[in-house]
Amino acid sequence: MKFLDFVVLLVLLALLFFGIYFLWQNFPTQAVEFEEYKANIINDFPLQSAQFYPRMRYADKSISYSLSESCGARKEGDFEEAIGILQEKTILEFYRAENAQISVSCSNLSPKPAEEGHFIAGEGGPSLIINASKYSVILSGKIALYRVETCDEPQIAIHEILHALGFDHNSNESSIMYPITNCKQQIDQYIIDEINTLYSLPSLADLLIESVKANKTGIYLNFEVTIANYGFKDVKNSSLYLIIDNSVYKSFDINGVDLGSKKTLTISNLRIPRKTEEITLAINTDEPELATTNNKVEMKVVRLEA
Repeated sequence: MKFLDFVVLLVLLALLFFGIYFLWQNFPTQAVEFEEYKANIINDFPLQSAQFYPRMRYADKSISYSLSESCGARKEGDFEEAIGILQEKTILEFYRAENAQISVSCSNLSPKPAEEGHFIAGEGGPSLIINASKYSVILSGKIALYRVETCDEPQIAIHEILHALGFDHNSNESSIMYPITNCKQQIDQYIIDEINTLYSLPSLADLLIESVKANKTGIYLNFEVTIANYGFKDVKNSSLYLIIDNSVYKSFDINGVDLGSKKTLTISNLRIPRKTEEITLAINTDEPELATTNNKVEMKVVRLEA
């Protein structure tokens, strides 16, 4: 065999080898599924709640309020005394601001029927709420102080502030949240405890991987992942890492995730090593969170028993 013929044979054999390897890598095979993932959301709060909806709170324990010009010195004094009492008994803080979370109006007349939709109960309540799954985050509340206080303590103002904090009426006549107010009523200890429990967490975001479905066919990976924000603040920047063999194989920009919102990312025919039988999806953000243990999911190929 001539030398040139030998070289040609080697080239042909090499082409055949690489052709077979290429077909082995890319030839469709039966799809295999990865373990399906769904987050187990644990609510570490008592099932019994005195609120309109479970786990209602403002984003932060420091809550702003504004008083309308119609509030005279008496009603303004009653309201500020009421927030002083709540600040002594709970971890809440209140401060006055123009664009406030709780707006207080004062009048000698009850709210008109057209205005009653602003309030969940009585003359006060949350007016804008976001369902963040684990919490109902109150964005704003309204209070109408039209009744004249007849007690030494500001019972009416306390009652309405608690409505604006999400608390409903109850059937205990000695409770400040009984529908008919009298001067001997007190703030229930369970209300104080619930406020302190709800606001014990800082005002942070909480990104988590809520669910994942994934499969692969040969070297092609397909997955759908849902990312949610269960916290109290928006996230401006975030990304999702696909980790294979303990290193970041691919990253995807998720960008912002508002509180209470979800984003679903669907990826199809992403080339990965054929031997891959385990993948990890992890959320990455520079912003502080309530928890990071829910930011990562490890998934293995499901092996069917013969």
